Amino acid sequence: MSSENKESYVDEARRRIAHLSHKLEEAQSKIRTLEYDNAELVRWTNDICTPKLQELTDELVNKYNQKKYRSKTDYQWRKSRVE
Repeated sequence: MSSENKESYVDEARRRIAHLSHKLEEAQSKIRTLEYDNAELVRWTNDICTPKLQELTDELVNKYNQKKYRSKTDYQWRKSRVE
């Protein structure tokens, strides 16, 4: 291999290394952004979504229990009126 070929090979390797280093820095920056966004999303989920979901679940359970109780008392009331 001539010295000219070696130099062009080394230059090409340096160029690729520089390119890959730049791509690595970009990827690390994107990762930091995604980690920050993920932390914000987790915080929002814990502060807003989970309590609201629990509130709606409790409300639904209460409505279900009231309806269940009401239907039992209505049945008992009707049964006692017929007798």
